[in-house]
Amino acid sequence: MEAVADKKVIFKLGYHWTGDEEEAAEQIEFARRLLFLPVGSKVLMPFCGPGWYAHELSMWGFQVVGTELSLPFLQEARQRNKRLGLSAVFIFSEPLHLPFRDEQFDGAMLVGNRFGMTGDEMADRDFLQELWRVLKPKGRLVMALPHRDGVLHRFRERDWETMMDGNRILIERKWMPAIGQMWEEWRSADEKLGSTLVLTYRVYTLTELESLLRECGFEVANAFGNFRGSELTYRSDLMLVQSVKA
Repeated sequence: MEAVADKKVIFKLGYHWTGDEEEAAEQIEFARRLLFLPVGSKVLMPFCGPGWYAHELSMWGFQVVGTELSLPFLQEARQRNKRLGLSAVFIFSEPLHLPFRDEQFDGAMLVGNRFGMTGDEMADRDFLQELWRVLKPKGRLVMALPHRDGVLHRFRERDWETMMDGNRILIERKWMPAIGQMWEEWRSADEKLGSTLVLTYRVYTLTELESLLRECGFEVANAFGNFRGSELTYRSDLMLVQSVKA
């Protein structure tokens, strides 16, 4: 663990990348349908983490480009990609300055992403506008991210989480309803690993996200409460949102 002053550092540390390697194949099977694109289409996957979902989408025959700021994740994604003999490409990239030409991708997918993690809604808006820039007309955007109603329905002030490196972390939380943000303090069970990490992040309702997407030139087409296509309800801690570049 380490103290974090710049919130964007959390992207490089890889914290709060959520995903399940074993479930990635099942989840991407539904998510790819929401892309509604033919096999061979070029798909951008920002915040791709260790590449589990990008690898699965590549197996379906899509041209996948994943971007990531965490170097350990990037290395893992590339190594597994090579081991599996896949054609996905993984690039180190700042999320607000994607190194691609305008209208280069048929679609984009954010699964297991860290959208909202800076706690800065303006940064979220800038990121969505950057996605709009690199998507072709009528390009598809699929997002899987925390759903505020479900997060609060299951809210716990204190919890333990095991990181990918096996490190056990104590997480203490506070909800700030006036600004729709969660405050968290992370402390390692192993004092030798360093000090605490404190961060705030934005958690959206579907209505808030839809408004933000519309401001950035997207129209929401569908929203679901899980990767099985269930209805989005107040109990859904995840929302899977399908939108189109207007």
